[in-house]
Amino acid sequence: MSLLSPWFLLGGLAIGLPLWLHLLDRENPVRQMFSSLMFFERRRQSSVKQRQLRYLLLLAMRLALCLLLALAFAKPVWELAAGAALGDVPRLHLIVLDTSLSMTYGDRWTRAAGQAQAIVEAMKPADRGQILMLGPGARLGTEPTADRQELGAAIRAARPSASRAAYGDLAEAVRSLAPADGTPVVVHLLSDFQQSALPGRFSDLALPTTASLQVHNLSEAEAPNWTIENVKGTTHLWGQKSGRLEVTVAGFGTPKASKTVTFLLNGKPAGSYSVEIPAGGRASVVFEDFEVPTGVTKGEFVLEPGDDLPLDDIRRVVIDRSEPPPILFVYGDGRRRDLLYYRAALGASPRSRFRVQGVSRVQAEQSLPERFPMVVLSDIPRLADAFLARLTSFVENGGAVWIALGVKTTLAGTAAFYPAAIQQTVYTGREGQRFQFAGEFQESHPALQQWQRLRGVKFYRYAKLSTAPGDDVLVRLSDGSPLLIERRMGDGKIFIFASSFDNVWNDLPLHPVFVPFVVESARYLSGVEEGGRQATIDSVLDLGRRRGSSGAVQVFDPAGERALSLSESVAGTSVALSQLGFYEIRLPGASDLAAVNPDARESNLRPMDADMLALWQATGSNASAPASGEGEQSSIKPPPLRIWKFLLVLLVLAALVESVIGNLHLKVQREV
Repeated sequence: MSLLSPWFLLGGLAIGLPLWLHLLDRENPVRQMFSSLMFFERRRQSSVKQRQLRYLLLLAMRLALCLLLALAFAKPVWELAAGAALGDVPRLHLIVLDTSLSMTYGDRWTRAAGQAQAIVEAMKPADRGQILMLGPGARLGTEPTADRQELGAAIRAARPSASRAAYGDLAEAVRSLAPADGTPVVVHLLSDFQQSALPGRFSDLALPTTASLQVHNLSEAEAPNWTIENVKGTTHLWGQKSGRLEVTVAGFGTPKASKTVTFLLNGKPAGSYSVEIPAGGRASVVFEDFEVPTGVTKGEFVLEPGDDLPLDDIRRVVIDRSEPPPILFVYGDGRRRDLLYYRAALGASPRSRFRVQGVSRVQAEQSLPERFPMVVLSDIPRLADAFLARLTSFVENGGAVWIALGVKTTLAGTAAFYPAAIQQTVYTGREGQRFQFAGEFQESHPALQQWQRLRGVKFYRYAKLSTAPGDDVLVRLSDGSPLLIERRMGDGKIFIFASSFDNVWNDLPLHPVFVPFVVESARYLSGVEEGGRQATIDSVLDLGRRRGSSGAVQVFDPAGERALSLSESVAGTSVALSQLGFYEIRLPGASDLAAVNPDARESNLRPMDADMLALWQATGSNASAPASGEGEQSSIKPPPLRIWKFLLVLLVLAALVESVIGNLHLKVQREV
């Protein structure tokens, strides 16, 4: 027997209270009339007889109340030996079916379903079962139930997927599903126990003390597998008719073999090459000079001959041969140097996929901002009301605006699309050390990943900007003044730059950092290249930037079914990519594709080491279970017997008995 809260036993010292009360010398409450006592001698009456314990049964009840109360708070429990009366202890069987991609190898899934059904049939009448699927995540198939037919139906309805399994997700699910009353839990894991499914920290595998892990290993001694591991190269062919792609073929536990890689464009062969793959190694093959039609094209690389895991023998890509999206650059009248530098920076980077359309302030009045992914306002004091209204609607619906200041805006004391007044500009001079440097900046911001070299840029003149609630100061100058501010408006973003894009107020265009400065900010603000068109299964496709101001977005899965409901098409911000293949995203007047491929880690079928599996089992209640059992039943330690619950019942009974006896003694005393 053990105590959960032994310090409460100190409360047992309260038994001294009823003892003191019973030994207390009390006067007789019954008084009799008598004549004067003035002729009587005063003397102390002996109280030895009165200090003897009386009403022993009442005293015993009161002592029992104090002791039982202290013991109940101490929470005594009786530990039962492992395996003692195990047949009488009901258990919860968590039958976990690994539904990841690797379980489609050979006949693994068929054997897993058969063993799961056998576990259900072997359950005892008092036991309950629950079906879980692992991959993606840990998903419930049923609630805890003793109905064998319901459990069998859930097993027959389960299907393997192309997802990845993660044993850390399973351990977390077991910890949350374990009953709070200490009911023993037997986790039957039917899996191939891939090494790649282990979490980064072993502590994430810890099972609760009431759970034991039963291993049903479905892996084979040898499981060779070839896969197309990745595809590298240019998938954006803006201004080109053909591209170059490098395909890597990998073998895991495989002998030396010769394979053929076939390239399909929109389902039609575009090339085929043979490749020699060394034993357990990798080989590459290059496809180039293939002609791609205009627009967005589906590309597939197929590995032949196939193997026992066919789902990873195909790798999909989306090849885009369309015009690069334009950026609307509005410059001040008579000023073209800022446009020249900005356009040259975007054209100098191979990562840039934009073209710049420069217009003056007057010409911008005829432009439609919604036709551009972003708008740059360079030294523009004010805009026409009609264009300003269109630009405001554009930003509120997900667009982006970059505002750069200059001479005209500071002289006017205001900048277009910047409501706050520009109080003043600071001129530090070019001589000596009077200029300012870029100081503190947010290194974790997506647009500032390449800005470490910005610290060497000299700023001779800058505007004193005021920030509004909700503004995020991304970069500050060495004197603490804001240099770059990000502001949110509706669903869109605004960058406010306190200096200019030319080399008058700073020497930024003369530094190599100017190219990543312009390119990364354009990629972040426009969102054109966010997420890309290549995705891994179970990832999430962001629809926020794709939606823009165009309204509804329709998404069709690889089977041609709608992936979004009507309400989600109008207001949804993302869609889960749960199938392999090509997802089609339809916008008013445009369409796009997203290629979904399996996780490359699922292609490596190497099982985890036996020592690691044994350590995992040791985290639960069954530390001595065999590591490769096919359904052995282990001795599970029954939950401790909670004696304190019975003590609470005795405490209530003792309180009732004490009350009855006390009333009887009071009645006798009153009669006297």
